[in-house]
Amino acid sequence: MDCYLQCRRWPEEGQKVNAEPMGRVYGGMIPNAAAIFAGYGTPPLMMGPLQDNTDADPILRELQAAGVDTRMIRRSASFRNSAAYNILSQENPNEKTLIIVDPGYHFELNTDERNALLGARFIYSTIAHLTRIVGIADLMIEARAGGTKLFIDVEAESFLSTEHSWWAFTMADFLSFNEESLAKLCEKRSQEAIFTDILTATNGEIVTTLGKDGCRVTTMDGVVQVGGIPVRSIDPLGAGDTFNATYLFCRAAGWSIERAAKFANAAAARSTTIVGPRSGHVAIPAVEQFLADHESRKAS
Repeated sequence: MDCYLQCRRWPEEGQKVNAEPMGRVYGGMIPNAAAIFAGYGTPPLMMGPLQDNTDADPILRELQAAGVDTRMIRRSASFRNSAAYNILSQENPNEKTLIIVDPGYHFELNTDERNALLGARFIYSTIAHLTRIVGIADLMIEARAGGTKLFIDVEAESFLSTEHSWWAFTMADFLSFNEESLAKLCEKRSQEAIFTDILTATNGEIVTTLGKDGCRVTTMDGVVQVGGIPVRSIDPLGAGDTFNATYLFCRAAGWSIERAAKFANAAAARSTTIVGPRSGHVAIPAVEQFLADHESRKAS
C-alpha cells in the first residue's frame, strides 16, 4: 500500500511541516516490477504472501488486469502487508522520500512454489525478500544449476552489509544498484575490487542507475554508459522498478546490453512524468514513441 503525501519541502530532523494527503494506491517493489514486465506482453508468475483482508481481492484484481499470473500468491489472515509513505516535495519534484513499514516474515515454500522457482527462466527479487524464504541459498544453487538466472534489485535498506549478503551478490546474474546502495556495497572495499570479485563469480551484469543521469552497465567485457533523458518529473516512485523490469525483459528477449539499457532508461524517465508507482506499465510502442520524441527534440 503506497500512501502519498505532499509537502512544500522535506523537513530537517526535529522540524514540523504540513502535508497534504494525495490518496493511496497499491504498489510494492516486486508487484510493480511484475506489472511493468507484464505490460510488454509476457505474463510473469508472482509468488509470496498476501494478507487476507479487504485489500486482498482488489490487489489481486489489479495485478491480474495488468497481466500478472497470481496463482501462487498465498493468502492468509496471519500475514501482514507492508505499507509505504511516499512524501513528495514541491520544491524538489525530482526526488521522493519513502518511509516503509515492513512487518517481515519467514516463508516456507510448498512443493508447487519450490518447483516453480526451480523451473523459472528468471527469478526477480530483492535480497530482503529472498532471505525470508527458508533455505533460499541452497535453492538458488539448485535453480542456477538448472539454468535459472537471478535478477536482484539492490536497495540500500534491503541488505545488512556486503559481507552478510555476499552469497546473494555472487549468485546473481543481474544486479541493479542505485547510487545509495552502491555506496553501501563499497563501504569497506573499492568498487573495482568488489565488481571484479562478483563478475568473476557470476560472469553477469551489474547495473547502476544514476537517476536523471542515466545508467551504467558493467560486465567482464567492460562498461556501457547511457545518458539520461531530461523530463519534467511529477512522481519518481516506481522509476527504479520500471527500469529493472524493462531491462530484464529486454535482455530476456535477446536485446544487446546497450539497446536494453537505452530502452529501460527511457521507460523509467517516462514513468516519472505520470503519478503512480506502476506508471511504467505500458506496451513497447509507448516507450518507443517516447524515445523517438526525445531523439527528435535533440535533433531539432
